[in-house]
Amino acid sequence: MAVSLTHLRAFWAVANARSFTRASKQLGVAQATISQHISRLEDELGTQVLRRHGGTIDITDAGRFLMRRVERILSDYDEALDGIGQFTAGTRGMLKVGILSSVARNLLPEAMRNFAVSFPNVEIDVLEVPPAETIDLLYARRISVGVVASDSIASSNLPFAQTELFVDPYVLAVPKGLGLEAVQDPVEDVEPAAAKVLNRTIRFEYGNQHKRRIDEWYKGVLPKARAEATTRTYEVALSMVQAGLGVAVVPALAAEIGPGHGFRVDLYRTQLADRRMAAMVPDQYLRIDPHRTFIAALAAAGRALELPAILEAPFLGRRSRRRRQSAA
Repeated sequence: MAVSLTHLRAFWAVANARSFTRASKQLGVAQATISQHISRLEDELGTQVLRRHGGTIDITDAGRFLMRRVERILSDYDEALDGIGQFTAGTRGMLKVGILSSVARNLLPEAMRNFAVSFPNVEIDVLEVPPAETIDLLYARRISVGVVASDSIASSNLPFAQTELFVDPYVLAVPKGLGLEAVQDPVEDVEPAAAKVLNRTIRFEYGNQHKRRIDEWYKGVLPKARAEATTRTYEVALSMVQAGLGVAVVPALAAEIGPGHGFRVDLYRTQLADRRMAAMVPDQYLRIDPHRTFIAALAAAGRALELPAILEAPFLGRRSRRRRQSAA
């Protein structure tokens, strides 16, 4: 039977993504090539493992049986390659990490400094990508560590081990000096110019579920606010806030450019659930080095992080409580 690892990887990607298009993107090969791998696999096995219904894909009973074993096969193969690499003299290892840039600039320097003590010859390849793409790269095994916010993905359904790194509260970022500490009502208690700024929001392109939470928060706290701009990065959103163009809901750490340096904005506590950052890896990487030591270095760096100062504004908590009571 001429079933290859290439065929199994193609099946694994399609079965998890439930999409030939997405699997093609994950593996970095043409969709037609993915289809050929699946057809060859089914020919060799003598049974159908995937069933197409228009735009949807179902996994057959044989496919579910195979899927459980393919994960173990691919994990053992990757673990063997990583392990044998430690015995290869004269080589320089590489560890690929998918992470948001706002987290990378604050978390990685300390983690890499500690990691290099034990593994000075391992290079860290940093891919600054959003959470959804990080998960795709993990599925495709094009990265070995992904750092994502657990509130941005359906993490409970992912076949990866998770290690929590740090907790990061969502805050309202406003231009420096707007002075909301004593504000009971954002319309009556601030100058017209300040009220104008408060009612202009810079929206970040979150995942759909989190975007709905942010939109609901704005409706409860700043019901007259309208979107001034939509961005794809926290850095751009905070640059607009710094320039006085509006306000934005962001994770507190995003306002830190690096240790001791930040955007010229004030941050106010919200009632939104905290962002919980976690490292995700295939299970076998928790057992072997250098991955095991790198995850430990990330966790240690997360514990040592110092968040920027977060202020209290009375109207934020009051409005949020009222909104929750009316919804009850």
